[in-house]
Amino acid sequence: MRHRSSLRKRIASAYLLLAVLLSGCFSIVAYLTVKNIEDKLIGVRLVAAADRLIENYLKGIDAAPIGNLTVSRGDAIAAELRSLPPGLHEIDLKGQALHVLIQQRGDEIFALVDDESEYERVEADIWIGLMFGVLACLILAAILGRVTASRVIAPVLALSEAAAKGELGPDTPSLDANDEMGVLARALAAHTEEMKRFLAREQLFAGDVSHELRTPLTIILGAAEVLQVNLADRPELHPAVERIRRTAADTAERVSALLLLSRSPESVGSPLLDLESLVEHEVERCKPLLRDKPVSLRVEIQQPPRVFGRPELVATAVGNLVRNACQFTERGEVRVIVTSDGLSVEDTGIGVPEAVREMVFERFVRAAPDHVAGTGLGLAIVQRIADHLGWSVEFQARPAGGSRFTLRFPSQSRSL
Repeated sequence: MRHRSSLRKRIASAYLLLAVLLSGCFSIVAYLTVKNIEDKLIGVRLVAAADRLIENYLKGIDAAPIGNLTVSRGDAIAAELRSLPPGLHEIDLKGQALHVLIQQRGDEIFALVDDESEYERVEADIWIGLMFGVLACLILAAILGRVTASRVIAPVLALSEAAAKGELGPDTPSLDANDEMGVLARALAAHTEEMKRFLAREQLFAGDVSHELRTPLTIILGAAEVLQVNLADRPELHPAVERIRRTAADTAERVSALLLLSRSPESVGSPLLDLESLVEHEVERCKPLLRDKPVSLRVEIQQPPRVFGRPELVATAVGNLVRNACQFTERGEVRVIVTSDGLSVEDTGIGVPEAVREMVFERFVRAAPDHVAGTGLGLAIVQRIADHLGWSVEFQARPAGGSRFTLRFPSQSRSL
């Protein structure tokens, strides 16, 4: 609704601004025109009258009033006008608007006074009328602006409401229009249909992959368990069999997590999860990666939190972070720190090159050297899981070397 009001106001404001500019220009032209007329009619008339009166005086003819003009000279000039220098003056004297022309011929000073009170009243009426005209124009512009804006943005509002309700498709408003709105409506409808087909294909693909992989993984798990029983008298083979079983179980969990990621967060339940036991389980699963490495793996539970989320997704995110830290750390330590508002995985490993730090969570961006195995998908999956759960994930380079990855929990998921 805020966008709707804003668009209407912008159009109405454009009308009003145009009216203000035009009225302002017209007022300036009117002012200059009136002043020019005043100067021409009054100033020129006074100068011409003064010339006639002075010529009559010089010829010995008595100076008499001409029309509305009164003429005085010397001591006969009113005291209020004697201090005026030669030239044309416009003064207000005793409530009268006077135009006074002071001229000097020889030793004589002449003063021609023209009472323009009536003209000033007419001029004031003109300005009042002009002011009301400008005000009426502004009001009319505001009304026309709102009416026009409502008519202009009506198709936009219909299209935006359809988009907000998710009703873009064959019934999209303005779909058959031949103007710009029609082009926009058809483009949005086509894009929406394309996105729907893409999401349907992705969901079908995720479901098909999950179904097709679960069967062989189940067979591998069963075969590993049978093999483990049959090789009870061959203890030297037990680690290899256990590795097969553990890898198959991990893969089955990852497949389930990826299937959940293909669904909308609203359709996936988020039960209350005991994060402490889940973290300890993932750490135990990653300990074989540190075999024969001088690296210690520690878990610090500063405040046991419980969060909302699917165990498969949370386990995948935590497992990927811990697995990366163990894989890329050759000496030192890996610490998993759990607090009430987040989970951090710190290591003293090779760290992340500065060139890729800004895009470390993007797909196929590898933070490890070329000789180290990796696909560049682990951190991208962690980012997807964090977005799916409503969490956030951050990266920090440790000053002493290594990396720190932190999963931040939303406030409603913190310690209860």
